[in-house]
Amino acid sequence: METATIERPKIKFNFDEPHITYRLKDGTAVVGVTTAIGKLDKPALPMWGFNQGREPRFKNIPEASEILAADLESMTKEEAISWAFAAGNMRKNASLYGKRDKAAEIGTVAHAILAARKKGFDIDNSNIHEEVWQLALECVKSHDKFFEGQKIETVLFEKDFVSEIDHYGGTLDDLSLINNELALYDYKTGKDIYETNFIQAIAYVKLALEQMLNGKQLYPVKRAIIINMPKTKGDNFAIKSVSVDTLFEAGYFEWFLAGRDAYYAEAKTKAFKDVI
Repeated sequence: METATIERPKIKFNFDEPHITYRLKDGTAVVGVTTAIGKLDKPALPMWGFNQGREPRFKNIPEASEILAADLESMTKEEAISWAFAAGNMRKNASLYGKRDKAAEIGTVAHAILAARKKGFDIDNSNIHEEVWQLALECVKSHDKFFEGQKIETVLFEKDFVSEIDHYGGTLDDLSLINNELALYDYKTGKDIYETNFIQAIAYVKLALEQMLNGKQLYPVKRAIIINMPKTKGDNFAIKSVSVDTLFEAGYFEWFLAGRDAYYAEAKTKAFKDVI
């Protein structure tokens, strides 16, 4: 007697991620983790813009025309960063933004596949470019290979939290018990793992640690695991596992608070732009 194969339901991928407004219990809106970190310098983005700008097809970007006419090897660091951001601000240049958006899309799709799997669904890939889909599947394979044979139990997945103490909010990718130790899993897509990823991870950990019930921590996270899924076949799967104590001691949460404070300071300044 043949055993019937039960197919899991499929959900179509939504490319338009909803904007989340995090609020305190009294209704006050607070900054999100990624927005706060956006106020800190991200070395990888200027270098990405610089490398893209070296390609011949970008020589017609107006803001960069004078710099590109010179010897690129002679550019100072400040000139390179200035040009990179000028190029990055050219949002109307589809060929420039297309490459970066495509890379981000792969990681987003890979994360969606993992999320759907945990929820008992499969992704309907009918609205996803085939190349993007295949690269996303490669990311998932690398993920599964790394964690093969380990005892993993999901505690929560894609959960929003708000800090009533530090006034910020964020969405945690994944909290899971791995070999009986509670860990935060933070998924990234790119060429490498950067310091900003540690800053983001500890900000999420702090949100989890604040959750209490009857005077006890609900989520006593001990470790942060940052998973960088390759965006192209030429990139490598990378993972960093760091104890929460080490991240706090290294000052990464202070870095996050600096970004948060910069966000609130900028918002306060903007309120006076018409009178100063």
